[in-house]
Amino acid sequence: MDLYPPDYTTDLGKLRALIPDVDQVDFTDSGTLEYIFSDQHLGAFLSLHAEDELAIVRIKRAASNALTAIAVSEALISKVIKTEDLQTDGAKVANALLLAAARLSREADVAEENDGGAFVIVDFQPQPPDFFGEGWRGFGTFCGGGICAGSCGGGCGTTGGNHGSGFGRWY
Repeated sequence: MDLYPPDYTTDLGKLRALIPDVDQVDFTDSGTLEYIFSDQHLGAFLSLHAEDELAIVRIKRAASNALTAIAVSEALISKVIKTEDLQTDGAKVANALLLAAARLSREADVAEENDGGAFVIVDFQPQPPDFFGEGWRGFGTFCGGGICAGSCGGGCGTTGGNHGSGFGRWY
């Protein structure tokens, strides 16, 4: 049994408000009032986005899915119908619903980016990591016939040393 009227303080109620599916209607002329989507159906849309940390992101993405489902249904069922005094165009309705779904997706993306997680703090390394150990960075430079592991930068004080053009002299 679906909750009527919707509780707009819950994710399900907020989702109903966005699509909008807030009134129960007798679609089948059987005397049974129902929403377009049952609470379980909307719960399934919400569960597709359960990994989203922000409720507003989860709700807007679920609403986008619901509107897309309505658009597909509209395009499949309504098509283009013309009579003497009535004209419907399911494709236009479907396009309008898909535009609304795309807008909700974009809003969810923006909300997710603006969550304070828009930047990440990373460790600062003023020098590249030492992959070879013993103070070497990349390929060592040669000085005095050996590998220069100090902070020479080409001037370690060895006489007659060949400092070459070693890769990775960041000292």
